[in-house]
Amino acid sequence: MALTSGLKSEDEPTLVGRDLELALIREHLHGTGEGRAVLLRGAAGIGKTRLMHEVLTDLDSDARVLTVKCQASGGAAYAAVRGLFAPLGLTDGDPARHPLLAGSAALVGSAALALPALTTDGDPDGRPADMYGVMHGLYWLTASLAAERPVVLAVDDLQWCDEASLSWLGFLLRRAEGLPVSLLLTLRTEVEPARPDVLDEMADASSCLTVDVEPLTDHAVRDMLAASLAVTPDAAVVARCMELTGGIPFLVQLLVRELKGRTRDAALDADALHDGLGHGTIARFHLDRLTPERLAVAKALAVLESDDIETVAALAGTTPGPAAGAVEALRTAGLLYPDSLAYRHDLMRQAVLDATPAEQLLALRERAARLLNDSGHPSDQVAVQLMHLPEVPEPWMVTVLRSAALGAEQRGAPATAGQYLSRALRHDLDDIELLSASARVLAHSDHPTALSRLEHALTLATDPRLRCRLVLQYVITSLGAQNSLRAFELVGETLPMVEAELGDAPDEQALRTLVEAMALVSGLDEKSTVRRVSERFRDHALPPGETAEERLLLGMLCALGTLEGRPAAELVPAAERVLRVGDVSLGGWGALGASLTLYLADEIRPVELVLTTLLEHAQKRGQAWNSALVSTTRAQVHMWAGNIAQALSDAQLAFDLVHRDLHVKSAVGPHCTLADVLVLRGDARKAEELLDLVRRPRLDQFTLESHTYMMSRARTRAALGDLDGALGHLVRCGDSLAEAGIGNPVLAPWWYDAAQVLADLGRFGEGRDVVDRVAPAVLRWGTPRAQGMLAVSRGVLTPGDTGIDELTEATRLLDGSPGRLENARAEYLLGRRLLERGDFEGARERLRRAIDIAVLCGDRQLLDQAVPALGAAGGRLRSGTESPTDALSGSERQVAERAAAGATNREIAEALFLTQRTVEFHLTSVYRKLGIRGRGELAAVLAAERRPVG
Repeated sequence: MALTSGLKSEDEPTLVGRDLELALIREHLHGTGEGRAVLLRGAAGIGKTRLMHEVLTDLDSDARVLTVKCQASGGAAYAAVRGLFAPLGLTDGDPARHPLLAGSAALVGSAALALPALTTDGDPDGRPADMYGVMHGLYWLTASLAAERPVVLAVDDLQWCDEASLSWLGFLLRRAEGLPVSLLLTLRTEVEPARPDVLDEMADASSCLTVDVEPLTDHAVRDMLAASLAVTPDAAVVARCMELTGGIPFLVQLLVRELKGRTRDAALDADALHDGLGHGTIARFHLDRLTPERLAVAKALAVLESDDIETVAALAGTTPGPAAGAVEALRTAGLLYPDSLAYRHDLMRQAVLDATPAEQLLALRERAARLLNDSGHPSDQVAVQLMHLPEVPEPWMVTVLRSAALGAEQRGAPATAGQYLSRALRHDLDDIELLSASARVLAHSDHPTALSRLEHALTLATDPRLRCRLVLQYVITSLGAQNSLRAFELVGETLPMVEAELGDAPDEQALRTLVEAMALVSGLDEKSTVRRVSERFRDHALPPGETAEERLLLGMLCALGTLEGRPAAELVPAAERVLRVGDVSLGGWGALGASLTLYLADEIRPVELVLTTLLEHAQKRGQAWNSALVSTTRAQVHMWAGNIAQALSDAQLAFDLVHRDLHVKSAVGPHCTLADVLVLRGDARKAEELLDLVRRPRLDQFTLESHTYMMSRARTRAALGDLDGALGHLVRCGDSLAEAGIGNPVLAPWWYDAAQVLADLGRFGEGRDVVDRVAPAVLRWGTPRAQGMLAVSRGVLTPGDTGIDELTEATRLLDGSPGRLENARAEYLLGRRLLERGDFEGARERLRRAIDIAVLCGDRQLLDQAVPALGAAGGRLRSGTESPTDALSGSERQVAERAAAGATNREIAEALFLTQRTVEFHLTSVYRKLGIRGRGELAAVLAAERRPVG
């Protein structure tokens, strides 16, 4: 699938009338350009391919030019990509052994993620490849090529590009700034492309020059006729030619070829130009003169679009010898290129197809599919023909489409896989296996259809084991659709059947355990089902956690116990069992459930370790969404431990991934987490802007996200001085938790913030009522941090010595705990109260402690309050409260930390899903802000940064 070498044959005239277009393109590319693209748009026959060729011949001789022509009959997933990289040997044999891929894999492995797209067999491990990961790998493969010499990717007939390749071209263009890479693309405007949204985005990019190729002018047509016919046409001839062709270069060429035999040495006049000239005139003229055998070859060539003469001959019902003779006749007639079996223009190929009766054409398609299949061609090549058929009447066709779908899924192209399986379902709409497989791939892009097919499959399934697997798949799909209520109902209906019909065999025990775990996963996702989950699992024994399924169930039971607010000391040992093994199987839900328990119970270290493992696993496989999810969670853990700098780094990474790369508009966690960090860093206005970006439908129905969002809103409003607005969010959060039956006091500690807001508003009685209401839950959870937060809340709401005693007890409880932020807050509040009483010495001591802890944590919000209070108490700062690293943004900190650890710019870019140019930009900014000359000094500066103790 490459641009034919005969793109410009000897009988084609010199390019005329395109000086302006060529000048614009040359100016835009500046040789081979840096991250530039040119999109040539126009109608069929307007000369886009000819203009592309002229641009390519004009490029720097050092540039590596990779070309591909997309086929009108369609292509398999990443077919265009394989066509581009095939000349480099990257699609032959074992691509993993290619130096470009093997060398990169030895470093970080991102280029090796391109392997599924480059092979016809998909992922070497036989697993579905991550779509983003494959595109990420192809980007780094291209970057490796560009590091050697400039790269030009030329794609002709982009309107027929397969969906996966087209998506990657858009992905590449967004990240190509600074790379010596240029894209040269042609697009036929009257054909609907596979992904119009991707094409629109590419055309709108500032780095893309869109050239609308217009018909030739009268002067250009005159020059074209004169150059081709060796006769200077008069104005009447040119006018008649314009009338017949509309200035379309291809039609002018057809007219020229037709007239060459007529004019010879005679003068050319307008009467020689007859009516009836059209796109298919010349093709039909010659087709009408072919013998039936040669006409059959012409049709076979049009259907197959292949250079395999044996297959063409077989489809035409002849042998290679006579087929080769027919090919020569077609070349003589000017229909085929002189050095290939490709039609000179798709308009000619289309004319052949249009001249074939519809029923005969469908029969040819079906026969072509059978020939390709019987001769051992890859299933995706056979599927291209089957996709043209309205039905798939035979079982072997279904088998081929299933195989092609599996290959597409393994290449990270679920949309293509879904198209194959949807066509296969036409054979039998009640095929449960097909329904399940198609739902699995459609879950990436079309949740409603995926869920609908699973619902249908469930109505057909009678075997309990099969039904269990379908329900499990339904739960996973529902989570992606962000509506798990129906999934929870299905699991509830399935559990009695599981208990009654599944036996004690290990595989059936594992299946039973999975169904129970998914009841927890689906039931804890939304608030309305949390109480029902609690009732269902109230007396459930904790599994030992010896298998992956048991650890998933155990982790989710820990999460349930945490939401209910059971004593932390009872839950911690079970949660530690989940994390002890360190596997990341079954989606990581068990590990995340156990992590929730442990970090809220202030067992921080094991959580940081498992989250780091999960993050490294996701980054290694190029899984941007999983990286964002884990980075969000780790940022929350860092913040809970009082490490605001690290929280900023992880929160920024998560936000950038969902907002910049994945364009997930319904994300909540990354926005809220980064907003919380920004509030602590003293930038509440920016935090509010982030929260305004949240667009989750039914947000108030979700167990974790709704309360996280309300807490973030409240803290932002409080930091902006809107105490009443903050209190409204906090009260709604508390009411929502109570309504859902969530009793953990530190999951969303609305009462702790509300107590301080009510104290500032002078509404002490209301505040004490809030604290009294939550006190039993705090004591039941039982961690020193929770008890210290309770003491703080009581202290700010209680006047006189009693309030001071409560605050003093709070500092005792919080001192040495991971609750560094709460400890700093308690010291500050105690110091301020002592100052109000006139105990200036005691106030200075407490305020200095608050400032020391706040500096360690990076809590700029508290510093802005505590430093003036210390001055009012007659105290002075012993040292500065600012670190040079405080000036670093979240993105800069991500890059700086990895550079300090010894990672190269490329390794940093691959891990953070950035371009190397972005990494270089951030490092330059880091050096300037820190006042250092290079990365050699970076490690020392970051090592000296103040960090929380313990």
